[in-house]
Amino acid sequence: MSVSCALRHSPRVKKETAERIWAVARELGYSPDPRMAAAMTRVRDTKFKTLEPVAWLNGNLNAHAYSEYTWLAPYREGAAERCMELGYKLDDFWLREPGMTDRRMSSILENRGIRGVIVCPSVLPYVPRLRLEWRHFSSVSLETAVLAPHLHRVEADYYHNIQVALKVLRRIGYRRIGLFLQNQEQQRSRHKYIAGLLYFQSGIPARERVPYCGYKLFDPGILKAWLDRTKPDVVLAHHSKVLASVRDFGFRVPREIGVAHLSLDGDCEDWAGIWKHKRLIGAQAAEQLVSMIQNQRKGLPEVACETLVPGEWRHGKTLLPHVKK
Repeated sequence: MSVSCALRHSPRVKKETAERIWAVARELGYSPDPRMAAAMTRVRDTKFKTLEPVAWLNGNLNAHAYSEYTWLAPYREGAAERCMELGYKLDDFWLREPGMTDRRMSSILENRGIRGVIVCPSVLPYVPRLRLEWRHFSSVSLETAVLAPHLHRVEADYYHNIQVALKVLRRIGYRRIGLFLQNQEQQRSRHKYIAGLLYFQSGIPARERVPYCGYKLFDPGILKAWLDRTKPDVVLAHHSKVLASVRDFGFRVPREIGVAHLSLDGDCEDWAGIWKHKRLIGAQAAEQLVSMIQNQRKGLPEVACETLVPGEWRHGKTLLPHVKK
């Protein structure tokens, strides 16, 4: 400790002792490493901690989507919290800013010393391709944010989630379970929602199989026509307007028909359905990105790996606790 303090010219060491230490150091050819000295100064000076920025790339039409849309906010909250715990901070960048190009965004990120980016999914219209200078960055995609290039991604375990929902609804006593799902959510899951539904329906009587209904944009008329045609006991959906629309049609929820949601957190938290763990998905994306930064893993991966976060079932006001068969 005395040697360390003397070499840093600390007043805690007597002048005579410090002079002897420096004499020996000069004999040995000692020269301090400025980078190590700067790093150790930051470690010792805990009052002034500088957080390294990482980029949160938002491709939505709304620049503030991940703070203003409650159903998107948990992703960013989880990522920001984990970044802070690891010594990083999350900075927002808007891909659809007027005049913004992929090349310009790359230049901005590089000039600000940003080494890592999290690419976030967008509401229609989505970003099909992102042409950053990937060799400069470590990168993680939050769910399937872009079609190309293929990045390491962290996402919900869609197949697991719909299987859990269908099995719980069946156990409660619902027999005709209908899936009403926006095409974008179906594409984002890479058809795992439909795969889970079809596998589930293969094990139940044909008379209890309700045809899936997909739609581009939410339209109560499409929902009403589908309900009249298929007559499900319960609607499994991914949109917050479904419950109000079903009630507007004259159905009593949950006495006459049940409603369940595939992504409760931040959206319809008092409904029954799947708690997707959006904060955990965001946190896991941040943790994976920091690991890549610290291990100097930049550029596009040869093989893009996915990390799946399973959701859990939560009961709510939109279902009966038990349905008489």
